[in-house]
Amino acid sequence: MEQWIIPCNLKYYDVIAAFKELKVLNWKQSSKSIKIGDEVYIYVGKPIQSILYKCIVNKVNLKSQEIDDTKYVLDGELFEYYGNYMELQLIEEFNKSKYSLTVLKQNGLKGNIQGPRRVNGILVYNKL
Repeated sequence: MEQWIIPCNLKYYDVIAAFKELKVLNWKQSSKSIKIGDEVYIYVGKPIQSILYKCIVNKVNLKSQEIDDTKYVLDGELFEYYGNYMELQLIEEFNKSKYSLTVLKQNGLKGNIQGPRRVNGILVYNKL
């Protein structure tokens, strides 16, 4: 099992409203390395700039979406017809100050979260 951080831009997808209604979402899978059983942390970009959700991967390499979340898609160009999706089940929701960008950088995160990335040892050690 691996741990990943993936970004979400609120200009394109309202993940906050989606997880309030749905506990399972299809998400674009831009890394073929993500496997069933992996943990995925969703980093929500500006203005929040924090990890808000911990999920488990139930399915990978889906050719189309199986869950209708279109009412949360604010700009479908990046989300619809992506061609490779995974199914994420919400496990835990975090307070926005717990894993803010500042806290993440203080605990070893290098650079910005612009795509999927494995959680590094320092973040794992600090019980991400």
